Amino acid sequence: MAGRIPQRFIDDLLARVDIVSVIEPFLALRKTGINYQALCPFHQEKTPSFSISPSKQFYHCFGCGASGNAISFMMDHQHMNFVEAIETLASQIGMPMPREMEQDPSTPNYQPLYDVMEKLSEFYQTCLRNNPHATDYLKNRGLTGKIAKQFEIGYAPSGWNNLLEHFGEDTKSHLVQSGMLIKKDDHSHYDRFRDRIMFPIRDRRGRVIAFGGRVLGDDVPKYLNSPETPIFHKGHELYGLYEAKKTRLDRLLLVEGYMDVVALAQHDIPYAVATLGTATSAHHIEQLFRVTPEVVFCFDGDDAGIAAAWRALEILMPLLQNEWSVKFILLPKDEDPDSFVRKEGKQKFETCVVNAQPLSEFFFDHLQQKVNMCHLDGRARFVSLALPYIKKIPNEISREMFLAQLSQLAHIDANTLQNYMPTTNTTVKPLTHPTRSRLKTTISPMRMVITLLLQHSQLIEHIEAEPSLPKTPGADLLMELIALIRTKNDWSTGSLLEHWRDRPEFSRLSQLATHDHMIPPEGLVLELCAALRRLQKQIIEHQIEALMKQASTATLTDDGKRLLQNLLKQKQDY
Repeated sequence: MAGRIPQRFIDDLLARVDIVSVIEPFLALRKTGINYQALCPFHQEKTPSFSISPSKQFYHCFGCGASGNAISFMMDHQHMNFVEAIETLASQIGMPMPREMEQDPSTPNYQPLYDVMEKLSEFYQTCLRNNPHATDYLKNRGLTGKIAKQFEIGYAPSGWNNLLEHFGEDTKSHLVQSGMLIKKDDHSHYDRFRDRIMFPIRDRRGRVIAFGGRVLGDDVPKYLNSPETPIFHKGHELYGLYEAKKTRLDRLLLVEGYMDVVALAQHDIPYAVATLGTATSAHHIEQLFRVTPEVVFCFDGDDAGIAAAWRALEILMPLLQNEWSVKFILLPKDEDPDSFVRKEGKQKFETCVVNAQPLSEFFFDHLQQKVNMCHLDGRARFVSLALPYIKKIPNEISREMFLAQLSQLAHIDANTLQNYMPTTNTTVKPLTHPTRSRLKTTISPMRMVITLLLQHSQLIEHIEAEPSLPKTPGADLLMELIALIRTKNDWSTGSLLEHWRDRPEFSRLSQLATHDHMIPPEGLVLELCAALRRLQKQIIEHQIEALMKQASTATLTDDGKRLLQNLLKQKQDY
């Protein structure tokens, strides 16, 4: 969807979503008075310090300082970008996204690429239905028409100029930019994919962003993927993830090929995904664990499969979190998930999944095969191989458990192993929420007025129509806040803050939004009026000070003298 999401839509969305309902599926909430509490998901803690306010539609952690509204939570906890967070929340409450988006001229518009890729997918599916050679190939591989339709599998016909003949010259630039047409030195073009079974690759929002093509015969390469494009980054995407997320997931199974994913889904194992011909990356790991806390890595049992499994482990160890469950399956030699599930059936394959080897067991078994554990020097070598990986584990609990197991296997005292660990705390700090300094108990009148309006927008009725605020720090911000609140009724704290998300004031306003002013509801109006009086007095004192300073170096004009006398009189009234 191109362009910016209209602010009015964001305001309406935040007015309709309930932050408690948004957060509850991810955290165990406990009601405490009018608010809810939970263990903070952004840092490790034993006592709940994460508070959710239904009235403010806002969350705040008193431990690490994390705070925000429903959009912030989806972005920070689920690692979504802004648009994905908006679309997810809108989908949850059945609120259709606006058809026409406000186009930001500084942002490239890639919608034409998404459009052409979707049309290509439809074209390839039509070609498959009309080509007995391709359909026979899929039938011989055991795939049904139902599963082909589910994954929208298609066929790229043989020939060099099918795309331009079908779509016309008007689409040439987009076909080239999407990598589906290749430009020759003589400036002519030809189809990248020819005589191949086509697997559309979708992003998390279900948009076709690339294709994988498999030959029907023995040509090479067996698999060919779309090149890197503005909308496709191979090391970031997982084939089948969009389809898998449509089911109720207890785990995800990472396999190596498109056909593995499709064959498993046909055997009612719908939770498999595949990398796109690349080694497992940190981006892949993060995507997997955003969806589910349990991931099973499934590789062929040959040397290449074992090497791929170990590379995945090397990427995973520095990212490992306590709540993650990681397991490994190495299939029998000469078997892949596709062949194994067809030969042995669903029940036996899922037994392998349930009984998969835990991460620690796979890790230590693999290293023990490299040494002779019967000898002292072998065990010493074993320790030296294991420690560099264990040191990289970011959380203390997992690291200590790996050390304890290493101690048992190597017959070495755990305290001795501790001497080889980093002396500083290596626990990963939350990336999205650096600790923020807490506000002092006493805050300036300007900040108090802003705080009260942010947290209790209904107080706006006690602000005069056009408050007189000279150019003092915070005055422009306060005036902007007042003007915004007056545009509609029933603002929540979270909705107001959203208007400053991409601005420098956002962080400071977030602090004010979480400040505990300790004022009972019945005292809010009196405190606002008192803060406004203090603010006005403070402004007068600053003006007097400036005029007195001017008088000490030069003679005041008659207008200046009258202004000073007037200000001194006003100060007495306060």
